[in-house]
Amino acid sequence: MQFTIQAASIRSGVTPHVIRIWERRYEALTPTRTGTNRRMYCDDEIQRLTLLRELTENGHRIGNIARLETAELEQMLRQTLTRPVSATASFTVDAVEPMETEADFVRLCLEAAKGYDADRLRRLLQRARILFGQRCMVHRVICPLIMKVGESWQMGDIRPSHEHICTSVVREVLMTPVPGNQVAPSAPEVVISTPVGEVHELGALLVASSARDLGWRVTYLGPNLPTEEIVACARARKARAVALSVVYPDQCPVIQEKLRNIRNLMPEEMALIIGGRAARGYAEKLTDLNIHWAMDLLELDKLLVKLSLSHGG
Repeated sequence: MQFTIQAASIRSGVTPHVIRIWERRYEALTPTRTGTNRRMYCDDEIQRLTLLRELTENGHRIGNIARLETAELEQMLRQTLTRPVSATASFTVDAVEPMETEADFVRLCLEAAKGYDADRLRRLLQRARILFGQRCMVHRVICPLIMKVGESWQMGDIRPSHEHICTSVVREVLMTPVPGNQVAPSAPEVVISTPVGEVHELGALLVASSARDLGWRVTYLGPNLPTEEIVACARARKARAVALSVVYPDQCPVIQEKLRNIRNLMPEEMALIIGGRAARGYAEKLTDLNIHWAMDLLELDKLLVKLSLSHGG
């Protein structure tokens, strides 16, 4: 089966811009071309892209590995993933911990947050990034961790300070650039924030991480920002889209009115994306507005690819 560069990007976790660089500059792979000169990728090439991404995320230089055979890349990755945890000084504290699956990491990360151990939480997330890759780490470790932290907070099992330390470390990890992940100057831009009254920013950070992975330029404004400021930034940056995360409260009339105002203040051609735990409730109330709703990260990925294509990427 053949896939477009956008589909190959989603499946491999490598941005379209980086795929092109790896092809032209390093001759890492040679996709077929359609009659209209569009790149098309087969399953083997997507597997190769995935291997190259995982190895570069683990510190290997693309120039040193780009022309290796796929079998050699697989062997190199196996050696990396089977390396004893104690061989890396920053991970020695967790050497005795069972860390084989994503669920193991979620459990240990939650324990670290409850113990106010920011260093251990940071090490665990960094280790998960190496073992599983950036996109898998985000989807299968960080997202479940955020859900568990939120559920534990609502049930009174953790304190607000536990949630804050978790947010702080996750924010740091998500904002740290992934090696080899470059964005083209001509790439579409998205401005990301949360409206005034919405102080939970992890959802917005996840949007920023996903957008970068898919080749978007990201302007991250942080949480709790007035409507006029978000729109002013988006207009000045000539952004393709504005993305907002709404988590709590659900169906709040004040937040609902702010979402309506921001859509009305934005140029019609500029897309407004709204996601987060409370998005579904607002979607039911704002059916008359041109808003793209993303109820989870998979929907967001598909939407970002679609908007990128309409931008001319």
